[in-house]
Amino acid sequence: MGVIMPTILDLLYREYCRARLAEMRKQLLIAAERFEGLDAHHHPDQGDDERTDAQRKTGRRAPN
Repeated sequence: MGVIMPTILDLLYREYCRARLAEMRKQLLIAAERFEGLDAHHHPDQGDDERTDAQRKTGRRAPN
């Protein structure tokens, strides 16, 4: 019993760590996909250069 218990605890701890790392990697991948989607969504179109330049200079949005 003296050798079995530490071995079982070690095995359980390693499995817990493996599962936790897999979960963290999955969350990072999801976060990266969301960031890329948001980043692409916030880039202005190339055709709106004049309006975008005016917004940058004044810090305000042009009226629609």
